[in-house]
Amino acid sequence: MIKQNDVINYTAQDYANCETVGVCDGVTVFVPFLIKGEQARVKVDYVKKNVAYGNVIDVTRPSDKRVSAPCPHFTECGGCSLMHMTYAEQLVFKRNKVASNLGKIAHINVNVPPCVPSPHVLGYRNKLSLPVSGKQGDIKIGMYRRNSHNVVDMDDCLLGGDWSKSLVRLFRRYCNEQSIVPYDERTFTGEVRHLVARCVDGQLLVAVVSNGEFRRDLQPLINMLSAEFDKFGLFVNVNDNKNNVIMGKTTRHVYGLKYIESIHLGVKTRLSLDSFFQVNDEVKNAIYLKVKRLLDLSATEAFIDCFSGVGVLTNTLASYEYETYAIEIVPQAVENARETAALNGKRITNICGDVNVELPKLTAKLRGKNITLVVDPPRKGLGQTVCDTILRSAVDNLVYISCDSATLARDLALLSSKYEISYVQPYDMFPQTDNVETVVRLIRKT
Repeated sequence: MIKQNDVINYTAQDYANCETVGVCDGVTVFVPFLIKGEQARVKVDYVKKNVAYGNVIDVTRPSDKRVSAPCPHFTECGGCSLMHMTYAEQLVFKRNKVASNLGKIAHINVNVPPCVPSPHVLGYRNKLSLPVSGKQGDIKIGMYRRNSHNVVDMDDCLLGGDWSKSLVRLFRRYCNEQSIVPYDERTFTGEVRHLVARCVDGQLLVAVVSNGEFRRDLQPLINMLSAEFDKFGLFVNVNDNKNNVIMGKTTRHVYGLKYIESIHLGVKTRLSLDSFFQVNDEVKNAIYLKVKRLLDLSATEAFIDCFSGVGVLTNTLASYEYETYAIEIVPQAVENARETAALNGKRITNICGDVNVELPKLTAKLRGKNITLVVDPPRKGLGQTVCDTILRSAVDNLVYISCDSATLARDLALLSSKYEISYVQPYDMFPQTDNVETVVRLIRKT
């Protein structure tokens, strides 16, 4: 029987999310950072009944799909999970993950085509949220260590662009020179919790997330940023909650840009730092164009975009031929969405609220009209309430954009009594990670 600290000869027989799974001495063992078919010596870290978890000591029979990870922090940092695979294998992994979840969770047998690749596999993220840790005079900024809340100090997250490398270096220097005390999750003390930044079209927004009111002089940081960035805005976000939520509810503008102005798919937008906006611009555009082609809006009398963010997709699909509504819970995103509609001359009703509450009220108001619906929920998916609302509504055409194929599959199982899948396509929104975006079109059964 396998015991903790045993070293075993392990064969990766299949994938289980981002880990591999194999059986040794009748025990199911989960091991990360391997490729299906590889053999390795593995140290067992944890055993419970007939399940164990371990980590690789060395790979004894590597796959021809294995590559050397370009990041020195890979396997230590919890940000990336597939960097040891060729990009082609990452795409195969993600396609199979979607197909497996649809089959095992929703019991839906549907053809899942190959995953659409990202034009860039590094440097694609337009937003980063980095925890701040360490001690006074020796600040650590990076990502959490895998399966922990200990920060891996790093100068450069390869998923961010060159802007992120410069920003982290400057902010670390500022914190150390100002003798700032980093946040301690165990005691809830310290001054700075996170560094949050978004950069689109050469415009950078930076937020210092503070544990309570930030009383330090920010002029030295402004001077540092001015020396390296032409267009930037600086904010302080106050978060004194004793939880793991990154940003608090209060944000104060300090200097420079208040928002990012850019154009996406012909839509003029204003982006705030805390507004929902997809992190991979090129893949986001590909998905939105596909959604526009998928939807038959010729008979639509009302279009609803749920979890609409700043409203790029809403504005792309809005028309004077039908009523257009958008539902979003983040007040700043709704404000941005209203500005976006005004900038683009679109007639859109932007509703600030919880989709669980607002969608039932809206569909009741629109009863009898032909409704087209797009949903792009967070990782937790739609859930029972929203699915029940859709089932009771007059929605004939529905597109579901998902960032978690497990919750997608759960929701599709709930919707399957009245809807059938006419299209499914995975997209690689998040290269080097095991996350995958999926677009599904549903049509009401006759």
